[in-house]
Amino acid sequence: MSKHCDPGMKVKMLLRLIFQGFLLYETLAWEVRVPKEIHGLKGSCLVIPCSFSYTSYPPTNPNRVVWYQWVSKGYPLVYDPEYPSDVIDKFKGKTALYGNSSNRDCSLVITHLDQSHHGEKLYAWIDPDSVGWRTYAFYDVTSTILVDASPQKPTINVHGGAMTGDTITVTCETYHTCPYSKPNIILKGIEGSDKTDQTDHPKIGNGQWKITLTRTGVVKAEHSDIECIVTHYGEIKARATKSRSAKCIHTKIAIEPDRADVIEGVAKKFTCTIDHSCLKNPPTISWNYKNMEVSNSNKKLSELKSATSSTITFVSTKEDHDKMLNCSANISGKNIESSITLHVQHSSTEPPKPTKPVQNPTLSQGEAEVMTFDWKTTGLYIIVPSSVILLLMCTLAGVCTYKRRHRLENIKIITPIVKTPTSMATSDENASYFLKVLNTGQVKKQKIHILVYNTK
Repeated sequence: MSKHCDPGMKVKMLLRLIFQGFLLYETLAWEVRVPKEIHGLKGSCLVIPCSFSYTSYPPTNPNRVVWYQWVSKGYPLVYDPEYPSDVIDKFKGKTALYGNSSNRDCSLVITHLDQSHHGEKLYAWIDPDSVGWRTYAFYDVTSTILVDASPQKPTINVHGGAMTGDTITVTCETYHTCPYSKPNIILKGIEGSDKTDQTDHPKIGNGQWKITLTRTGVVKAEHSDIECIVTHYGEIKARATKSRSAKCIHTKIAIEPDRADVIEGVAKKFTCTIDHSCLKNPPTISWNYKNMEVSNSNKKLSELKSATSSTITFVSTKEDHDKMLNCSANISGKNIESSITLHVQHSSTEPPKPTKPVQNPTLSQGEAEVMTFDWKTTGLYIIVPSSVILLLMCTLAGVCTYKRRHRLENIKIITPIVKTPTSMATSDENASYFLKVLNTGQVKKQKIHILVYNTK
């Protein structure tokens, strides 16, 4: 037995499908897009992104945008430029259209967001006088306001700058919901050129905007604290800090002079110098010889370069010969050093041995005797005949008389005391003479030994 469909039933089903398709077409003819939830900062401003589109049933006045508070009954006004006095108190004087409705932008800005706005559901209606709820259920597309008591911390990212002198790029980025008055970003702890990415305040899905400050510079210190300060609308600040370390670089370490020729017991200075880029914490130089005088200094050569020096006053012993004089420095955890080989020379400071009188072998006649002037450790030997002695004594006496008459400041009396010429001529023994010199307040005596030989 076969079943036959009622032709009337087929017609009813077809009409139902057509009607449902028509309703679907009507529903898809309009669309409004807003974030389902949006966070706003207490005391700051909030922009609720909104856009609309339609394919049929165009509005009579597409520039007329009205915002309402969602309630189960009624249509409390949040924003309506034609009836501003009818706006409810918590939003009165605080709302405005942020977007350009001619570009199908229905975004709303709320200034001076406060805690009473928390949890409010708002929706937009495009030209409510010509587009009815049967065309599009605007009240079904709402955005819930969530009020935050404090702002989010900004995010700091660092690229490069592993060594001092390297190029470093620092970015500080933050999210906000107030393109009406964008946040101000300040970077501290790094110098350089800035670039701010604020291209139309690019929106993201939850209704937030992102703003980024990028700074490019050069690492000038081995350690720095980078701080990012964001000031939101309403003078509300948020801060973030990030520490950054960089390794120092060095160009050379050397000892001057590079030739270590030293004399035993005699002090000599050696200087160890290292060129580096550690401006805040310069390296400390140490020597392998202790208990010796050491002085240190640090000199800035340029903005990114310094020189640290250490000078040792080295006093050698004979045991130091062929040993190493070494200086070392620790820089960025790495130990570097320089050394030279010591060459110790013996000191020649022994006192001179006494000199014996020497006869002149060329004198063939008579006995040769030597006249010696004994002055502490040095001796002057003069060979003279006995006939010259009297002339020498007379000359000395004349000089003394002349100086006495002129009364010199430092010599008052010069008195030669000599033996008689007879004893001088006849004696075979050494003749001794004394010369008295009276200085101011002091008497000095010098002894003269004279050996005489006979020319006959």
